[in-house]
Amino acid sequence: MVAIMNNFRKIYGSPSIIVIISIMLFVASVNNNQSPAKNGNILQHDIVNYYSYLPAFFIEKDIALSFLNKDNETKYFNENKYAPAKTEEGKRVIKVTMGMSILYAPFFAIAHLLADHLGYEPNGFSYPYQLMLLVSGLFYLTSGFLFLRKSLLKFFNEKTTAITIGIVYFASNLVCYSTLQSAYSHQYTFCLLSVLIFASIKWHEKPNWRYTFLIGSLLGLMSLVRVINVMFILVFVFYNISTLEQFKDRIKLFFRNYLLIIGIVISAVLFFTPQMMYWKYITGQYFFNSYVGEKFYFLSPHVLQCLVGFRKGWLIYSPIFIFSFIGIYLMVKQKEGMFLSVLILLPLYYYIVASWWCWWYGGSFGLRSMIDLYPLLTFPLAVLIKRALESRKWVKGLIIGFFALFIALNLFQTIQFHYNIINYDSMTYEAYKDRFFKITRAECDRSLLRRPDYEKCRLFGTDDTIPYIGE
Repeated sequence: MVAIMNNFRKIYGSPSIIVIISIMLFVASVNNNQSPAKNGNILQHDIVNYYSYLPAFFIEKDIALSFLNKDNETKYFNENKYAPAKTEEGKRVIKVTMGMSILYAPFFAIAHLLADHLGYEPNGFSYPYQLMLLVSGLFYLTSGFLFLRKSLLKFFNEKTTAITIGIVYFASNLVCYSTLQSAYSHQYTFCLLSVLIFASIKWHEKPNWRYTFLIGSLLGLMSLVRVINVMFILVFVFYNISTLEQFKDRIKLFFRNYLLIIGIVISAVLFFTPQMMYWKYITGQYFFNSYVGEKFYFLSPHVLQCLVGFRKGWLIYSPIFIFSFIGIYLMVKQKEGMFLSVLILLPLYYYIVASWWCWWYGGSFGLRSMIDLYPLLTFPLAVLIKRALESRKWVKGLIIGFFALFIALNLFQTIQFHYNIINYDSMTYEAYKDRFFKITRAECDRSLLRRPDYEKCRLFGTDDTIPYIGE
């Protein structure tokens, strides 16, 4: 009893823990209210591909998907079960890498053990499997915030940390991708990057094999979720560097600990090896681009559209990160902690995101790919919040007012997205203005929407649109 009381006192004295618990309860409440698992709405769209490795390997015992044929392939696709790409030879290959299946796997195993006992078909797609995917999202989101909290407390006090965590969650599209779209990859990568930041800090405090293997494994797993995530190694490389001399010292540190650096590389490669073996088995190649006919257009990135365009503009639908840019300016002046990692990784990552042919990333709320970077962007936001808390009352009040406004706006627009008032891929400035603060789709002017011409955009990297039909 004394131990329990002491734990309650610790929680009561830790506002950041209270905020994380509040986020957990919020997510659980929304998911319970929406009942997406009971409705079978978890496994759909990209998630079908993320998940396919598990039922194919453990239930069908056929990772080559040879059980699919001309007669049943459409049926499986319509039931949101499998949606493979095809090689030039006509072989079926799961479109995405297997990182998400690895993250789902423990929860898949629990569902598989329970399904038959609970009276559900143990086929990989029934209610227990869908429910455990929801649970997995909550687990990784919570874990991500707990590790992010540990890292923030290295630089900021409890109050700043608590406010920062609350704002990053409730004022961003992370709300959408932990509730309405919870099994997408973004909150999972949010967790992995949060752990990577923490492990990088600990490694630089005292290089050792424990954090070496953790960093390497994280980089391998993150790359399996999305290959471009390999660039998150820059968080580790540039942590706490602010001068040329410190950069030289960092190189010397890596040379002194060259075995540990090799260990990071080997750990990452070992984690990625199953993917290469899968590609070799299916296609005969150790490296294979399963996104057949899709590519990046690095010479014509959609920089402004991704940032402030009304279809998916990051700062239109998550304007809270305007404050992160202000925080970056303050970090550069202070030259400490994560500032160089942010300064290098943010523009590089954003440039790659904006160069993808489908730069709006399909049906989504805001620029969902940027969620993967939010743990890093939390630090400049925390710098600004710390400065605001130390400022005059009117400055503090003004910034708090903006925070409250952006939280309210984000929650309201998330609801609008849920009811397709904010359309999933066809918003324009005129449509956004017409639908601002509306809560009934019937009141909206559909003629103001413009759907992307997916075929032209894929072939030429353009931003062509066509009249919207539907809704």
